[in-house]
Amino acid sequence: MTNSTGKKIGTDPRTKAEQVSLAIALALLAGVIGIVISLWLNSSGEPARFRVDRGLVRNEVGVYYLPITVTNEGAETGAQVTVAGKLRGTDDLESTTTFDFISGGASVTGVLVFQTEPTSAEIRVVGYQQP
Repeated sequence: MTNSTGKKIGTDPRTKAEQVSLAIALALLAGVIGIVISLWLNSSGEPARFRVDRGLVRNEVGVYYLPITVTNEGAETGAQVTVAGKLRGTDDLESTTTFDFISGGASVTGVLVFQTEPTSAEIRVVGYQQP
């Protein structure tokens, strides 16, 4: 089948703009596929693992503030991470705080509040959820 100029219909080569557009689209698609494969291959799947570091205690009018830094040393995110500080030798002197989430490799800071000097407090993560 031919058009009015005598050329066969459907055999016209692509224009320069179409060729450039196709090359850009293919490059973007290859990039996205490469990133997905890279993330899939490099994913360690290591569960969340937390470390708690304490700061310097601050005393203001008989209330003690203990800054803490919680670091997720694992690869997966922990949600609703609850940290408790308990004074040794007491059953009722405890302070807790909850962090919404801590991504793998990330650190967050918070403060535990006590009515007694907390230098000897045992600080630990008591629980978290897997999102």
